[in-house]
Amino acid sequence: MARPFLVAEETGPAFWRPLFRLFGVTWAATRYAWLGPLFWCAMGILIALAEQRPPGDSFAVGVGYGLLLYASNVLHTAGHTIFGRLAKAPMAVNVLTSTRDVNVYVQPGASAPPGRRMLRALGGPLANVLGGLAALAASWTFAARWLSMSGYFNLAIGFWTLAPIPSLDGWVIWRTVFRRDRAHAA
Repeated sequence: MARPFLVAEETGPAFWRPLFRLFGVTWAATRYAWLGPLFWCAMGILIALAEQRPPGDSFAVGVGYGLLLYASNVLHTAGHTIFGRLAKAPMAVNVLTSTRDVNVYVQPGASAPPGRRMLRALGGPLANVLGGLAALAASWTFAARWLSMSGYFNLAIGFWTLAPIPSLDGWVIWRTVFRRDRAHAA
């Protein structure tokens, strides 16, 4: 199995440690999955530093941002889980890694019909975009900075994962669209 984009460790079945089952999906972890929350917190701290906060604030705010980013990752996985079921091409295993989750489906890759692949690939980004818009709307009502940051993080992750980069959702979507166009042109 090729290493997915932005994943530092091996993610094949030999490297999984089963954790629990939730909503019909086995949740497993790689040996270094415990580093995941630390990775997201480091990203949050970098964002807080980029905001040019006072040194004492950067760490605490950055850890908060990191937790929001990690929650965005969980929301993304929930979207894939839900849409995989709706598409009748469910997720079998969600593998937690040191950087991001890796989804393994009952019908991997091209073995699932194109429409099902596209629907389940849209699930994660759509969950992030909808979650981001809801958080931004709530931040306008409650004037809470953490809600607006959650909204921006979710929107950024939702749109970023639509990029046509191998192992990201956009790769699956764009490949499916362009293959379908070629099939109709022939």
